[in-house]
Amino acid sequence: MPKPTPATLSTLSTTLVMGGHTAEEALAKRWLIAQPSPRTREAYAEAFTRFRAWLDGAKAGMGVLEAKRSHLDLWARLMEAEGLKPATRARNLSALSSFYGYAVSEGVLAANPAKAVKRPKVGDKSSRLGLTLDTSRTVLKAAEGMQPLHRATVALLLCAGLRASEACRVRPGDIREDLGHTVLTVRGKGDDFTPVVLAPVALRLIAEAVAEAKRLNSPILHGPNGEALSRFALGRVVGRIGKAARLGRALTPHDLRHGMITSALEAGEPIHQVQAHARHASPVTTQRYDRNRGRLDNSAAYGLGRALAQ
Repeated sequence: MPKPTPATLSTLSTTLVMGGHTAEEALAKRWLIAQPSPRTREAYAEAFTRFRAWLDGAKAGMGVLEAKRSHLDLWARLMEAEGLKPATRARNLSALSSFYGYAVSEGVLAANPAKAVKRPKVGDKSSRLGLTLDTSRTVLKAAEGMQPLHRATVALLLCAGLRASEACRVRPGDIREDLGHTVLTVRGKGDDFTPVVLAPVALRLIAEAVAEAKRLNSPILHGPNGEALSRFALGRVVGRIGKAARLGRALTPHDLRHGMITSALEAGEPIHQVQAHARHASPVTTQRYDRNRGRLDNSAAYGLGRALAQ
């Protein structure tokens, strides 16, 4: 499955939002504007541009509005073969169904070709185990020996538990003092603004990047010329941190947020406090991150093994 580069995706997404040179782009622009959440718009634009790029390359210039259900079924199988997670595949198909539904409502199409496409089931357990408290310490120590950008990334994702899209938007002015605490005002899902405490370790890690961002009038996580990082660029930064930490597997931005939750629970923090720090609407969501590890740690196989070894 041809995979567009992050730069291509960024360009295409920008074209969709700011362009509208063709009827298809103009429709996609209106569809994205209709989405209430910036996070949703970003995810939907990414899914649309990936599908559009694949159709253009694999189907000799076919447009998104020309695609049939058979093309969407094939794309679903190719995403599966590529190893994309069920949640990612389901989100991409949901985005396209939303686009086609919008096209139907606008009278551009007679039917939604994605409506009947089978989406993968997404369970209520996190598929990755996340970081333990020890591996979180290893990641932090590795970042301390790297550039200010890497240290700030760990501060925002692992210590503060921000999502990648949230971290990319943080600016120095978002940090303030409140009732004796240093807090970061985060714009999260649904444009909710929530104060997140920055612990002393996070402040130490982020200090140099904040000073540089003030000088450049840029976001805290920025490139060499002060340009804001995309989520794709942030993923590469986190990947370098993972290699420096020698974890034996790839590290993603969500792994760091996930690691904040699992490490805080392992450190004995009450689940309702972890839930608040993660800004989860329900404790069930917070529990989901730790359930898989608990199932393995408490497996009956260990008791059985001890009994058999006696």
